[in-house]
Amino acid sequence: MTTMVCFRAAGAAYCLPVEATRAVRTADGLVSVPGAGSDIAGVLPGSPPLTVLSSLGSGGGHVIVVESRGTSFGLLVDAVSGVRRFTPDTVRPALTGQARAFISGMVDSDGELILVADPEALAAQL
Repeated sequence: MTTMVCFRAAGAAYCLPVEATRAVRTADGLVSVPGAGSDIAGVLPGSPPLTVLSSLGSGGGHVIVVESRGTSFGLLVDAVSGVRRFTPDTVRPALTGQARAFISGMVDSDGELILVADPEALAAQL
């Protein structure tokens, strides 16, 4: 079984491996950073401050704290729906042709397509 944290962003369903997920926070207090790249939503104050990516869509009121490649960062999302378990045979490879390969797989769950976000590819945006 593969355990994933499921969420929605920009009208689509996504999930991330639970092993890469550290916490869920509100986006309250998110500070824009002048001159930041297009995938940087801003920074959440704290110790240390947390860079927040908007790679899967801008807007959203929640931040999933992700750890990958030895660093922690936030991912801006609309809502977190919970933790789900999938059998390995239900996770299919991602479609080819992605301009930026943030999606590593797909799950068809009860007629809903859930895209599997790749924490390493997202971390590479930092």
